[in-house]
Amino acid sequence: MTVNELSARLDSILREVPDKDFDKMCLMEDLCGVTREQMAIYPDKKLSEAAVNAAVKGARRRAAGYPLQYILGKWEFYGRSFKVGEGVLIPRPDTEALVDETIARLGRNKPHGILDLCSGSGCIAVTLAKELPESSVYAVELSPEAFPYLAENVRANGAEVKLLKGDVMNGALLENFRISEEEYLDIDCIVSNPPYLTDREMEELQQEVTFEPETALYGGTDGLKFYRVIACLWKELLKKDGLMIFEIGTEQAEDVKKILTDNGFTDIFTANDATGGIRVAGGYLR
Repeated sequence: MTVNELSARLDSILREVPDKDFDKMCLMEDLCGVTREQMAIYPDKKLSEAAVNAAVKGARRRAAGYPLQYILGKWEFYGRSFKVGEGVLIPRPDTEALVDETIARLGRNKPHGILDLCSGSGCIAVTLAKELPESSVYAVELSPEAFPYLAENVRANGAEVKLLKGDVMNGALLENFRISEEEYLDIDCIVSNPPYLTDREMEELQQEVTFEPETALYGGTDGLKFYRVIACLWKELLKKDGLMIFEIGTEQAEDVKKILTDNGFTDIFTANDATGGIRVAGGYLR
């Protein structure tokens, strides 16, 4: 089969997929090694049977609602590649707003102690470690399915991130950061993209999102369970004037701001994602 013939075949299979042209190009490039430029220059180039079969199989899975990112086995975040698959949350552009705001508030001119809770694929921890290379970055993840992706992405991106497997809802985990009876490691920023979908939102998930792990999506009946626990428990690690910063659902800003205020945080702020929705909330422990 030629490049042109495969392109037409994938067009037919993906015809009901909303972003079919983008998905087709991703499948051809990643599974067949054919770039957009090569499609235009070498439309009659013959492709191997294995490459064609891989692309057709991937397109059929995509047409059935399976996430493109899982088919490809990787996805880009902040200009870096992250391995993904069933069992780990797919990195999303919305989360780049959280990273942007964290970097802007910490600044690049000095080292920081940064703790990423509910780390998942590690896209936040790895990015902060690479963008703020003088900092000490720690990542906590509980899921036995997600943790190998976290470890692999740290390794593959050459990031200096210290990993801890554990449940952020369990206060005993803080003991791993204790350096004496009265002192913890120097942490001046806690960042998290916790599960935050509500009961209603879980019932209304798009089909492709249903393939992602429920444990990385569901935040309790009102979606706020993790914010309450993290703000209460993990503030114990923060230094004076330390920053706690979250990704949030676009309708959760007021609730998360109140949770932070109730737990002693001040100078509460929010930030928007690229679509203009409120995607980040945080505050300082003065």
